Amino acid sequence: MPAIFGKTLALATVVVSALACANAQTVKKVIDLSGPPEGIAVNYLTNTIYAAVPSFGGPSDSIAVIDGIRDKVIKNISIPPVGYQIAVDVVIDRIYVGGCYTDSNSNNVCEVAVVNGLTDKVLKTIFITNTAGYGIQGLAVNSLTGTLYVANASDNVIDVVNSSSSKINSVISLDGESPSNITINPFANKLYVALATDLIDVIDTTQNTITATPTVGTVNQGIAVNWLTGNVFVTNNIFGISTVGVLNGAGSVITNVTAGNTPFGVDVDLFTNLAFVTNTTDFSLSVIDGRTNTVKETLPVSGTYVAVNPLTSKVYVSGQTNTVTVVSEK
Repeated sequence: MPAIFGKTLALATVVVSALACANAQTVKKVIDLSGPPEGIAVNYLTNTIYAAVPSFGGPSDSIAVIDGIRDKVIKNISIPPVGYQIAVDVVIDRIYVGGCYTDSNSNNVCEVAVVNGLTDKVLKTIFITNTAGYGIQGLAVNSLTGTLYVANASDNVIDVVNSSSSKINSVISLDGESPSNITINPFANKLYVALATDLIDVIDTTQNTITATPTVGTVNQGIAVNWLTGNVFVTNNIFGISTVGVLNGAGSVITNVTAGNTPFGVDVDLFTNLAFVTNTTDFSLSVIDGRTNTVKETLPVSGTYVAVNPLTSKVYVSGQTNTVTVVSEK
């Protein structure tokens, strides 16, 4: 069996699963952690959730490993002090955690730690940059091609890393614009980059070229794509009641949906077509129906980042407190 076919078949496990019927969303559980988490990611195939827990200046950070069946922390993995953004390659079961720290010589160092999801061991670290600036602002993995994309806001580029070699293969210039987050549609080979302005870059990852730069929002932050519909959701991170922009796969703006106060993180369930948005100032979670592009419900859930497991219809919200909140879609 060709490798690419095997990977496609593994990811197709997600796509061909029975469609979930979404009813009212409810808070099911609050999971206590050792500290306030930052980014959060899900391995759908193992039903494992990973939350990056920084030490804020300590010699090491950690990853809280959550069992998605019991919604309980089963392990904490010690990693270098890069616990900020996180992504998972669901096919090879690798967790990537990226961030920056100041070394003993007062140098800025931005790296990605690579963790084996089977053994929970750090395999290596990938050096990204020592340029001063905003550092690593997002990670995205195309599990079909074995490629990791790093939003490098210090150099205003996307670093393209080969998962097998853990080396930067190429660099995509963002023409001087600073990325604030990224998301990928592996079936369409499109990477979407939220820039810290009113712009979004749409990148064809087969050529690593920008194909569109639509205008939406004011200060774009979180970004997520529904693999099935191709629609992209991006949060407009301004103080006050703000919006979530909705774009089609080519980058054309469909609409702007009114969300809560200072929206930040977003993720979407590709089956139910519900997008979940963290509103960081009014401590709520907006649930947007992707069919009608209207807010279906607003839950009293505090958080910054959000990750959805479409196979279990569960939503995991991290940040602001020493917890991860579990929301059920039904």
